[in-house]
Amino acid sequence: MRILWLLTFKSIYNRRTAFILSIISIAISVVLLLGIDRITKASKEHFLNTINRTDLIVAAPNGSLDILLNLIFHMSDPLKEVDYSAYESVSKLEGVKWAVPLSVGDSFKSYDAVSTTNGYFQYYRYSTSKRLEFAQGGDFKKFFDVVVGSDVAKTLKLQIGETIHLSHSSGPDAHAHANRDFHICGILKPTGTPNDESVFFQLKADEAIHIEWQSGHFVDMHISSDKLAHMGIVPKHISGILVGLKNRSDVLGAAEKIEHLKGHNLKAVIPAKALSKLYKLMKNMQDILTVISGMVFIAAIFGMISTMLATLNDRRREIAILRSLGATVKSIFFLFAMEAFIIVTGGIILGNIVLGMLIFANNTFLNKVLQIGYLPDIYESSLLLVMIIAAIIVSVIPAIKSYKNSLQDGLMVKI
Repeated sequence: MRILWLLTFKSIYNRRTAFILSIISIAISVVLLLGIDRITKASKEHFLNTINRTDLIVAAPNGSLDILLNLIFHMSDPLKEVDYSAYESVSKLEGVKWAVPLSVGDSFKSYDAVSTTNGYFQYYRYSTSKRLEFAQGGDFKKFFDVVVGSDVAKTLKLQIGETIHLSHSSGPDAHAHANRDFHICGILKPTGTPNDESVFFQLKADEAIHIEWQSGHFVDMHISSDKLAHMGIVPKHISGILVGLKNRSDVLGAAEKIEHLKGHNLKAVIPAKALSKLYKLMKNMQDILTVISGMVFIAAIFGMISTMLATLNDRRREIAILRSLGATVKSIFFLFAMEAFIIVTGGIILGNIVLGMLIFANNTFLNKVLQIGYLPDIYESSLLLVMIIAAIIVSVIPAIKSYKNSLQDGLMVKI
């Protein structure tokens, strides 16, 4: 057995260029195979944790996906508004730890503007219960303060203290609140959530700047911004409410209480359940990535077979000499199996090293938000084991072809 191992390494050394290329080919396949799988899993986990530690999202009766898309992702058609008194009633319910009102509808240069309170920055959680952090500045201090997401600030090159003007509504029909200067008080750190592409301002300021808007048209009442800020305006309507409970296990009971509040017509949505439902709609993309991974796996195996078959002619004389010296059929098969094992194992090791370096670069420099795991899980370990076994099995093909070559074919001098 020791001699066969020695012969295998000697043979590999004589064909070291082809051997190295084979390992690199397998390594590239491993990087793609495991990389796609880990990115898919990391993306899914991050998506399902777009909002975390929020037990309920409350809004007017709509589909759960419509409520989620509008209040969290700032997509879909506008929701029917609910009275601000609904927020006050929900926040006073027994078992409710905190409640944050939201109103979605205005915009700033194609970015969604969300009116809320400082409670949003205090209670909103994402990923593994991370809270929103400020890269610069802080939350609302003055009436016309705004906080901008990281992407908004980066794209538009905004700085703390700059003046911006929000627009009534969004899209091509948006009309600017040109007479109301808002000042940037804070810039959020990247989160990989819709918050990165949002602008936040105070709910009472939202109500104030719409006093002069009647039926979608601006009517100048000649009210100064300073006077408007001191009028003690109270919001009348909101789009929805984020709710956190004292006891998270009581989420179903709390949802029922909210939906049966007297004087209000509300629907309570469990975010995790709605996110799972939304992700199912995106399952086709995950299936495509899985198919690509499978094709990469198959391509890696066939690439190795092709390389071994391509170098078979170089080994005809070698194998013929070994057979003439008494090497058995079993020994010949062992030589090919060990070579396949070494190639695929070397490719797996190299591939994992390269993948680890790429993941480190991503997690440290490129995308600190989407953190990809370094270690393979049971599924990936199983794939690598199957790859090794498959490589050994398919090595039978060149072994059989070599076995069928006659001894005379290997020793014959060709002119």
